[in-house]
Parts: sequence; structure tokens; C-alpha cells
Amino acid sequence: MHPRRLPQLLCATLLLALLLWGLLLVAEDARGAWAVSSRFPLARGRWRFGGAAPVPSGVDFASLLASPGAAPRCEPGQVLLVLVTSAPGNREQRRTIRRTWGAQGELVPLQWQAVFLVGQAADAGTADRVRREQQDFGDILVGSYQDTYRNLTLKVMHGLKWAAERCRPRYILKTDDDCFVNTDRLPGFLAQLGPVPAGLYAGSVFSREKRQVIREPSSKWYVSRQDYGPDEYPPYASGIGYVLSLEAAARVLAAAERVRPIPVEDAYVGILAEAAGIRAQASARFAKHNVHWRVCNYRYLMVIHHLSPPQQEAARRSMLQARDACRDSVEVTRWR
Repeated sequence: MHPRRLPQLLCATLLLALLLWGLLLVAEDARGAWAVSSRFPLARGRWRFGGAAPVPSGVDFASLLASPGAAPRCEPGQVLLVLVTSAPGNREQRRTIRRTWGAQGELVPLQWQAVFLVGQAADAGTADRVRREQQDFGDILVGSYQDTYRNLTLKVMHGLKWAAERCRPRYILKTDDDCFVNTDRLPGFLAQLGPVPAGLYAGSVFSREKRQVIREPSSKWYVSRQDYGPDEYPPYASGIGYVLSLEAAARVLAAAERVRPIPVEDAYVGILAEAAGIRAQASARFAKHNVHWRVCNYRYLMVIHHLSPPQQEAARRSMLQARDACRDSVEVTRWR
């Protein structure tokens, strides 16, 4: 080799090495980001959201139920168990719920309970605070999944499975920690239905034009064709709040063992309901939008979405005022 070409060769070799090193870093970053949004990145033979799979598989309940820490205590046979999805850092929202609609007086005519669903925090400090909060209040079900929006489906499946098998309430309500639940009315409303209706799945059902599958990868509601082929979801209730009878929850969970999950929780429940032969029942008692409801509206509404902590306090005052202030209002005893 000519001596003058040696520096050129060394320079080319260095550039190639730097290029390969950069590609390895990009691949490692992509793998890490994938793991964060994946279902169970270390589970063999399991697919991931957006990943290829030769045979669709359902929810891995064995992994979900192998959760760290102590689970909340519950009395079997309660009228209602409320499952509240909550992020690890949302301590103020949980604190507000405990002192507003989640608070129970000494004399509760119908037994009900609220439990928060929380996944694994990204940092050790937050995880430790959640652990202490669970020890103090005993009302948090901590999951083994990473707490991300794309893992909300796992959060709800974990909560439903735990509730249906360990607590066996007559009804289960799933809601979020920015929602107000009319616990002064809902347990009694459910109890007056008489025998628990078979296959009850009720909530604010989306219209057909709002059930289109979003294929835009930048959207947080993105679902690939690998994860779900049709372009339209079956009728499903908004995740702000929906009620399942125990029997309906059991059928939905059985379907989840064979139906491939998608990272859109409420739509997935609708897919499972359809697979289980359950029809979503539309009800105006679940308000997607937070407006200035009158006191007497609290004799009808059961779930109201998007309330700040001060608004939760105000809603609780209205709920309690509605006991006496609206006695002349006609009591609606149906879902509509």
C-alpha cells in the first residue's frame, strides 16, 4: 500500500466505525422505547402492540395477577366495586376522591368500595410513594405492567380479573381519577334493578362515526392493522365510566383470553363484549363533558367526566344537596 493512502484508509475506517456505533445507539434506543410500550417484553411467545405474531394471543392474565405488593381487601358480594384508573403520580386526585365521592359514612345502607388501579412507576421515588400510600389506605391495586397510556388496556384487564375473581361484586364500574361518581345514587340504583341482569354492559356509547380505528402512528389512539384488522370498532362505551354485571365481566374476561388486545382500553372492552355476545347499552347517565349541572341533575347522573379537585368537592356538595332539594323531581329508574 502506498504510504500516502494510509491516512485516507485510517480516516475511512474511523468514519465507518462511528457510523456503526451510531446505528447501534439508535437501535438500542428503539428497543428501549419498544419495551416501554410493550405488553410483557420478556415474555416468550407473546406478541406486543404493533409487533408481528404468527398466532394472535389473548391477555396474559398469569403475568398480570403476579403483581407486587399486597392487594386491597374486599368483602365478597358487595353491590358495587368501582375500579378507578390512576397514574402513579396522581396522589392529589386520589386524595380528593377519598374525601369526596369515595368517602363512606359509618352507616352505609348498601356495601360498595372504590379501588385505584396503578401500574409500575418510571422512577423509584414515585414507586416508593405509591407503596407507602397503599400501606396507609389499602385501596390501591398495583400492577406488574409499566404505567403508560398504551398499557391502559392491561391496567383495566388486571382490575377486572382481580375484582371478578377475588371480590365478586354484583356490579363493577370502571372509571378514571378525573371523573365524579355519584355514589349517593349508583349503588341504590343498581340494587333496585332486582335480579342482576345477565350481560349488562352500560355506559355512554360512541356513535358510529366516532368508532373509526385511528391508523395515524402519531396518535395516542393509534392501532395497527396487525393489532386490529377492521376499520371500525363495534359499539362500545366510553372509558369515562361503564358498568358491567359480574356475569358480563366474567364473559368479557373469558373472551380476553383468546382475543388479541389493542392499546385502546374502552374499544377493546367493546370488542370483547361483541365476542361474548353482549350488547353495549347506551345511557345518558354517563356525561362525557363537564358542564355546570344543576343540583337536581345529581338525581340522574351517575358519572361526570373531567373534574378538577375543586370541582370534585363542588360536585359532592351538589350530590348531597340533591337528597332533599329535589324531592319534587321525578325519579328516573331506568338507564335512559
